[in-house]
Amino acid sequence: MTTVNFIQEQLSVSYVRAVVFRTGFNLYRPEIDNHGIDGTIVNPAARGVNRVDYQLKATTRWQVNGDVILYDLRVEDYNRLVREDDVPRVLILFLMPNDEGQWLAQSREELCLRKCAFWADLMGKAPSANTSTVRVEVASADVFDGNGLLNMFSRLTV
Repeated sequence: MTTVNFIQEQLSVSYVRAVVFRTGFNLYRPEIDNHGIDGTIVNPAARGVNRVDYQLKATTRWQVNGDVILYDLRVEDYNRLVREDDVPRVLILFLMPNDEGQWLAQSREELCLRKCAFWADLMGKAPSANTSTVRVEVASADVFDGNGLLNMFSRLTV
């Protein structure tokens, strides 16, 4: 039996792949994720730093507070994302409806993944001494779509 977490993960991976490839970028995923990096997005047209590493989370558990999305991220994952590195690193958060029946819709005319993904740059923030989770804020303006991906690269690789 396939677990709900596995299904969420695979749908979020499909979302990221669709956005990255539609934007004309490249995507690399490690065979084994043992460093908290789920993949690398490469902008083949960029000069200098042309890649961004990411950690991808899919969830039905989040809150909205004004212009930010609040998400409880595991401390281990958070501390990996805040560590300074030569390669920019972001969190991609794929928000999914609570109702599993709404996650994916398809017809002869379309394939629709619901709901949306957002990205956050946490590098440089203070590491956490919490024992389980850290509440992170993800700007609702930082949508992970084609324009958001271009925006991400322009903001992180300057």
